[in-house]
Amino acid sequence: MEGLLQSVERDLSIDSRQLALAPGGTYVVALVPVRWLASLRERKLPPGPCPRTEGLSEAETRTLLQRSVQRLPAGWTRVEIHGLRKRKLAYPLALGSSQPSEEHSGVPETLTRFMRDTAAQNYRNLWHSAYHAHGRPYNHGTAPPEGSALSAVKQALQKVYGCPFLQVGKGTQCPSPVREGPSAPRAATVCPNLLQAEALLESPDMLYVVYPHVQYCLHDVVTFSPAKLSNSHAKVLFILFHVLQAMDACHRQGLACGALSLCHVAVDEKLCSQLQPDLSAYEAPEEEEEEKPMKNVVEAEPASVPEPTKGEGPRDPICQEGLRRLVLDWVHGRVSNFHYLMQLNWLAGRRWGDPNYHPVLPWVVDFTTQNGRFRDLRKSKFRLNKGDKQLDFTYEMTRQAFVASGGVSAGEPPHVPHHISDVLSDITYYVYTARRTPRAVLCGHVRAQWEPHEYPASMERMQSWTPDECIPEFYTDPTIFRSIHSDMPDLDVPAWCSSGEEFVAAHRALLESQEVSQDLHHWIDLTFGYKLQGKEAVKEKNVCLHLVDSHTHLTSYGVVQLFDQPHPQRLVGAPALAPEPPVIPRPLIQIVRETAGQEDVPGQLADGADGLVLEAMPCEAAWSGDRPLGGDDDLEQGTEALDSISLAGKTVDQPCPSSLQASGHPFSSVSMARLGRRNKAGGVDVGEGDDGRIVLPEGFNPLQALEELEKFGNFLARGLRGRMEAPDDPPATPALKLADLFQRDMQALGVLVAEIVFAARVRMLRPEAPLRERFLAVRGLCSRYPKEIPIPLQPVLETLLQLSEPVEPPMTGRLFAYKPISWGLPPPSPAQLLSPYSSVVTFPSYFPSLYKFILLYQTRRVEDEAQGRELVFQLWQQVEGTLREITPEGLEILLPFVLSLMSEAHTAVYAAWYLFEPIARALGPKNANKYLLKPLVGAYENPCQLHGRFYLYTDCFVAQLMVRLGLQAFLSHLLPHVLQVLAGVETSQEDTKCLGGTTEDEEIGEGDEGLGPRTIQMEGDPGPSGLGLLDYTSGVSFHDQADLAEGEDFQAGLYVAGSPPPPEPEALSLGRLSDKSSPSEASLGDDRPGDEAELPRAKSGQDLKQSEGSEEEEEDAAEDEEEVAGPAGGVGEEEEDEQDGSPVAPELPLSDTGVSVDAGLPNDDGNGEEEEDLADESEDKEQKILLDTACKMIRWLSAKLGPTVTSRYVARNLLRLLTSCYVGATRQQFMGSSSDASPLNSGNIYQKRPVLGDVVSAPVLGCLMHVACLYGEPVLTYQYLPYISYLVAPGAGGGPSRLNSRKEAGLLAAVTLTQKIIVYLCDTTLMDILPRISHEVLLPVLSSLTSLVTGFPGGTQARTVLCVKTISLIALICLRIGQEMVQQHLGETVATFFQVFSLVHELQCQAPRPEAPSPSEGRVLEVPFSDGQRRAVDLALLDELQKVFTLEMAYMTYVPFSCLLGDVIQKIVPNHVLVGQLAGQYLESASPVGQDPMKLAPMPSAATEQDPQGRGVNRDDGNSGTFGSVLIGNRIQIPADTQPDSPGPLGPSSGEIGCIGGLCEMGGEESSLKRDLPRCTHGLSGNWLAYWQYEIGVSQHDAHFHFHQIRLQSFLGHSGAVKCVAPLGSEDFFLSGSKDRTVRLWPLYSCGDGTSETAPRLVYTHHRKSIFHVSQLEASQQVVSCDGTVHVWDPFTGKTVRTVEAWDSRVPWTAVAVMPAPHTSITLASADSTLRFVDCRKPGLQHEFRLGGGLNAGLVRSLAVSPSGRSVVAGFSSGFMVLLDTRTGLILRGWPAHEGDILQIKAVEGSTLISSSSDHSLTIWKELEQKPTHHYKSPSDPIHTFDLYGSEVVTGTVANKIGICSLTETPSQATTKLSSENFRGTLTSLAVLPTKRHLLLGSDNGAIRLLA
Repeated sequence: MEGLLQSVERDLSIDSRQLALAPGGTYVVALVPVRWLASLRERKLPPGPCPRTEGLSEAETRTLLQRSVQRLPAGWTRVEIHGLRKRKLAYPLALGSSQPSEEHSGVPETLTRFMRDTAAQNYRNLWHSAYHAHGRPYNHGTAPPEGSALSAVKQALQKVYGCPFLQVGKGTQCPSPVREGPSAPRAATVCPNLLQAEALLESPDMLYVVYPHVQYCLHDVVTFSPAKLSNSHAKVLFILFHVLQAMDACHRQGLACGALSLCHVAVDEKLCSQLQPDLSAYEAPEEEEEEKPMKNVVEAEPASVPEPTKGEGPRDPICQEGLRRLVLDWVHGRVSNFHYLMQLNWLAGRRWGDPNYHPVLPWVVDFTTQNGRFRDLRKSKFRLNKGDKQLDFTYEMTRQAFVASGGVSAGEPPHVPHHISDVLSDITYYVYTARRTPRAVLCGHVRAQWEPHEYPASMERMQSWTPDECIPEFYTDPTIFRSIHSDMPDLDVPAWCSSGEEFVAAHRALLESQEVSQDLHHWIDLTFGYKLQGKEAVKEKNVCLHLVDSHTHLTSYGVVQLFDQPHPQRLVGAPALAPEPPVIPRPLIQIVRETAGQEDVPGQLADGADGLVLEAMPCEAAWSGDRPLGGDDDLEQGTEALDSISLAGKTVDQPCPSSLQASGHPFSSVSMARLGRRNKAGGVDVGEGDDGRIVLPEGFNPLQALEELEKFGNFLARGLRGRMEAPDDPPATPALKLADLFQRDMQALGVLVAEIVFAARVRMLRPEAPLRERFLAVRGLCSRYPKEIPIPLQPVLETLLQLSEPVEPPMTGRLFAYKPISWGLPPPSPAQLLSPYSSVVTFPSYFPSLYKFILLYQTRRVEDEAQGRELVFQLWQQVEGTLREITPEGLEILLPFVLSLMSEAHTAVYAAWYLFEPIARALGPKNANKYLLKPLVGAYENPCQLHGRFYLYTDCFVAQLMVRLGLQAFLSHLLPHVLQVLAGVETSQEDTKCLGGTTEDEEIGEGDEGLGPRTIQMEGDPGPSGLGLLDYTSGVSFHDQADLAEGEDFQAGLYVAGSPPPPEPEALSLGRLSDKSSPSEASLGDDRPGDEAELPRAKSGQDLKQSEGSEEEEEDAAEDEEEVAGPAGGVGEEEEDEQDGSPVAPELPLSDTGVSVDAGLPNDDGNGEEEEDLADESEDKEQKILLDTACKMIRWLSAKLGPTVTSRYVARNLLRLLTSCYVGATRQQFMGSSSDASPLNSGNIYQKRPVLGDVVSAPVLGCLMHVACLYGEPVLTYQYLPYISYLVAPGAGGGPSRLNSRKEAGLLAAVTLTQKIIVYLCDTTLMDILPRISHEVLLPVLSSLTSLVTGFPGGTQARTVLCVKTISLIALICLRIGQEMVQQHLGETVATFFQVFSLVHELQCQAPRPEAPSPSEGRVLEVPFSDGQRRAVDLALLDELQKVFTLEMAYMTYVPFSCLLGDVIQKIVPNHVLVGQLAGQYLESASPVGQDPMKLAPMPSAATEQDPQGRGVNRDDGNSGTFGSVLIGNRIQIPADTQPDSPGPLGPSSGEIGCIGGLCEMGGEESSLKRDLPRCTHGLSGNWLAYWQYEIGVSQHDAHFHFHQIRLQSFLGHSGAVKCVAPLGSEDFFLSGSKDRTVRLWPLYSCGDGTSETAPRLVYTHHRKSIFHVSQLEASQQVVSCDGTVHVWDPFTGKTVRTVEAWDSRVPWTAVAVMPAPHTSITLASADSTLRFVDCRKPGLQHEFRLGGGLNAGLVRSLAVSPSGRSVVAGFSSGFMVLLDTRTGLILRGWPAHEGDILQIKAVEGSTLISSSSDHSLTIWKELEQKPTHHYKSPSDPIHTFDLYGSEVVTGTVANKIGICSLTETPSQATTKLSSENFRGTLTSLAVLPTKRHLLLGSDNGAIRLLA
């Protein structure tokens, strides 16, 4: 189609360099500007030629036109231009009425309707088949009007794409079928699975459809990305589902889809498919282009040859034989009515255009309604107009005159008896053609005076006025209606027509209708036949003057009689043999109606008066009641238009509008519905008394066809002197019908599906190959490789391609003809294949709901957060129904859409809130970690989503995370990101790295590496191979773990991803958030509670409390973090200094901390815009809600996790976060003050004015203190203090160093935390650890603070803040312990601090000045001091030291300590004289004359004033003494009323939050020296304390299970032996099954000292026998327990959900296993070695497999399912093991594994099996390897129970020995004998709690022990 390229260039004015012909030449790819395309899309003509690509060479432009190129220049895009040549669309195309109707669109299909429609279609198809086989092919004669394919294509395209054709090209304006203004709104495409066209264009020679460029098609998928569809039949079926939806929409609009190939299906990354119809299939092939129009030229364009000439075949019969053939052709339906009548007119001598002898055709209707009332063709038009009385009067008068004249008249025309004078007079002819006849002619023939308004103005008037017959122009020529006279209006067409063209087509269709055809021979007899003369003429009142007047004068016109015998009837068949079947009346289907009930939508009666349906083509007949009822007016008119056939047994004949039906059959559904309504109204029910009989037409004669044939023979023999003979002509090739093209579409679809199946085998076949070539190729492949066809696609290919039938020669428009009925169904159609009740394509039941979900996702545009929330809410309502029946394959389709929602800015938070739980429930923990972890991390790390983020920090949502991700995965991978909100470090790359442990080496003890990974990746950084979380938004597969290495765990690739890069500086303007997170109209302060109410939660708070521990734990991964130094840990290595040039940690956007910089720093100008203040206030409210929610959640989480897990994960992360709170210069600024007082001159000595970091760290400190309140003082001394020691420990280098920003922040955090700890320590503990505090905390801090060679990154400010905090801490300790203890324990500490004043003073006096040292280099000198020592001094730090240790600092520290310690200060501070002098100098310089110097001393504040920013700031007041304190003994007690009562936005000014745990308001803590920790039931003591102390010292990377026999808890309640124990996923509950026939649910919260006994939370008592199995379904969280009968029950309520009894009571269930999510099945083994699968969501069985295989292997003792769910292994009592593939049911392997009974089997990752047997062995196998990988032998007792911990197996024997052996290392087993003190009885069951590292041991006496 090289011509297409030139046509596009010519018509669209696109430069040829910007065009490229696609492979195959079916379309053109064009590079066009976006604005040019937008003008087309808006239906505006392109402004001039398409712009050219400036600045690009021709080679570059050619490159841009290639499909593989994705990057285009800005403002340019590619389109595909498909063209159709009009000359190849000139052939006739019979539309028929076979287009699928939309009677049920939008109405859910029901089985009743499907069966009824299928039966109706089968009924019609069988009738048509019988009719064509036995009643001759009459369809030729009754063919519907055949429009051109061009008009059909144009109309269909406009309907499908909702836009009109635009006229393009030069010099011509083609009329557009639908004229719409440019402003008319563009309608949507009828189906979203159709590729939307950008524009429809029309030129004089071409039609163009402009599509967007398709980046990827299905051919690309199967060729280049076959893995996209591998291992999933559902994905192929879903693509087929989309294609069928698109095809169904096209067929409903009358558009055939063409010879579809893989290239016509556009797909995206999520496998959403869009169909692009193959319009080129509409073009007629070259050989047909000339033949088809010639075959139908007379029928298609009768007006083009109005007057036949010689040499045109049947038009020129030169003898009787020719006339005979013409009659035969018409009778047998080989020519149309119009053609036959025109031939008869020509034979009678009538001449085209002769006003006296113009051809005549009958009037057939009166035009009163859309279909008109049919005229009685048994009577002439003259008789119908004048009436019988008038004709009888005329005949009688002329007869009397003739008798009176004796039959002779002198010179005058004789008065011969007659009824009519002529069939068409010249006056009537001119009246008919008045609109195009000149005025002079009309005045000469019609009326001399010109009266234009007296001519009939409309067709209705014309038909009723004239007594003459019609002329052919009213059937062929639309111009006859257009007037050439200015004062004569156009001839009006009936109201049901919009134009003359439409009327001509409709009028012609009426002439060809069955109603006319069956009676037309009567009109021929009246006009050309035997009823023109003789008795028949008199009888019919049709005596014509021209035939009986015996005139002798010459004339050139008259009436010619062609036949003297009755003309045979056209063989349209009797009513019983019509082309369309009769409608079965209502009585026959009334029973079906009654049983249907309310299932069907009422009122679906057939509409027979709608549209031009009077066609004799085979079409859709309707059952009674399967279409909507038309209007009553139309039905009334249609009913009155016909007289005829009534129901048998009716008392009154009711007309039946058979003529109104598309089928033309004698019974119409409309008439039946009407009759039923009328009879019911009259009290007679049609259905009563008929017993469902089929009612035949009145006067039905089964011999009618034979009688007609006899009459035909008589006519031939007598009238034409011929004889009857069977026609030997081959049947004419039927005209192409739209129904044929629809069948071709289905066949092309079958080829397309086969090409997907055999993609690798058909690569040699070109995608653009002809359809028949592709069909033959795939048909051969299907027969050669039938086993390669997936089972779901086998019936599809068989139905669409008829594989079991022989290959037929090609037929018109299609490959072959489908059978009328195949397997009980009509020929395939898209609607039939999409029906859920069709067995052809077994689409999964969840496809429709999944399709609606995806459709809603695609159609809704999200531009802001409110729209995002609304969309996610609607999707959440939709997804619940989808997930009820979804399978793992369906989840693979659904998941990319959910991941996109969780990753997009406006929907991330709400998608996590709404969709995470249902999706993760279906996925299971393993896949939820794999796919959902990355978007969840993104939701927590993205600071732009401030609104609504607090939903993600609620305890109910975090409980869902723990349940659905698994406890270990949540703690390791997600918890660090959740906790970061407390410190407001979501956007700080530096802080995120510190949480991951990458910025600095914070390892202590055995090398703590933090919770995070070793490598943190920024978004967009691909990072090293195999690291980071993969992006699955483009598609997922649950089977991609198949190729992992042996020992590789699926979590091996999961790492905590880094936070996104910081926003641009302008987006972080001080004091407010960027625009993306600015408060919306619904701020949290006012309307957010309403939003919260809008978000329905899946469970109530009560349910969530119960659900905390009701989840089953997935197999744990190795822990990846070590504990901070505990008793067993030491000081870590030196932190790495920051490299030169590395940036300091970026300043954080303070909006994330809830405090703005404008509020935190002194406000100099005091001016700010009001709206900015409002924005700040709203953001502060939202941040406060967020922090409050997060703090509550962490407190709840700390209590839920227990002491060890809380310390290892929660507390450790909080300690790291504390350091992050002080990173950066901004966080080290003092809070604002309303006076110019120095920060040193405010607040108590032990609580100076807070810095911004104190406010930020307040939530972190509050949570840390809450953990201490929960578990007691050991948390402070054994975990917090070692971490503080680690933070302040000096570097190992010993030389001059410069702190980095993390170390500097760590010092501040350490001092702050120490001050909090001191308050909560009791006196005894404080005195015990005081030396440790002094040497490991205070002295290292002072060493850094007073160092002359160590610089601070924060400079003077950082050193000043550290100095103030350190002095406050020392003062607090002094106040706690008194003067004597200070002298004894803190003398060195206090002296070290005050010594720095002497050193700085001496340096200031010596004043050594380097030669302009640069700050980065620094010069270190050895300087001698007065004490005789030489110290290293960094000269660059002199200025910094002098600015920190000033006179003011000396005064503000020395005076309080002097008052506090009294004379002791002189003993412990050697340089007290110098410091006192410095304080005095400051006092002299600062005090005005006459003021009491003592009043300048700092005094503690009893109340707080409000600064301009509304935050409480301590103010001095001279209440009592210097410190506002009271001296009691050797301590100073602070008054209790010194509590601030004006908390700021984040709580009190100290930064503490409100009520924490059992503590009262913490605001007063700043004025308290001591607070007692509340006693809690979870407090650590006894065995729990010993175990906890050990655990916090164990490295997180220690993958070994250590068993110490520490008893932690006892669970007593069972009265029989405990047969099985199973911990739930979150490890805070476990289940136990016992011989006492009960299942108990136990809590696992820490309590007491290890000797306490715990009662069960719930007891399930519905079992009747001993319970040998208990487990939990991952997805539904229901418990499965078995005692020979399987019980599925709810662990929250204890109610039974389902009971699965054994099929035979003598063959009970012997083993049970649950399938891992996303599977929802239970695997059951019975005593007869049969394996069955049961889905709890559905009744009955899923699968059933026989395992015995003819071997007597014994009973199935144990079952295990692989973690992927792909295989099941069964162990028999004989020691035999069988491995079964769950997908195919095939036995993969069977082998004798042991010599004794199989006791237990478990399957782990890496296709590994572990089995134990009564032969004392434990064996580790690979699934398909013959020999075991490891083999362990117990010397004395069999291992009857075991469980897994990582790569280790924990075993138990009846001798109460616990063993630990490895899955990977050399066989070795360490065993421990359980002591009778910790465990009594015989060990019967064992389970490991992997995260808590506990063991649950069940005994034969019913007791269960928790040991560690």
